[in-house]
Amino acid sequence: MNDEDLRDFFAAFAMISNAWIPPNLDDHAKNCYAIADAMIEARYAEPEPEVGITAIKRKRKTKETI
Repeated sequence: MNDEDLRDFFAAFAMISNAWIPPNLDDHAKNCYAIADAMIEARYAEPEPEVGITAIKRKRKTKETI
């Protein structure tokens, strides 16, 4: 799926997920595409480093350490 198809897919879900539809549907569509653009941007963003207890990784036992 290319980014344009993904953008349309995300916008469609943003549109149906809103319970309230404003009287001006052009604004509603623009807002849904803005949400879709933000979702695509977040998809390609670098993940933030883990902090706290989730940052502690359990070491796997290997044959050398047994």
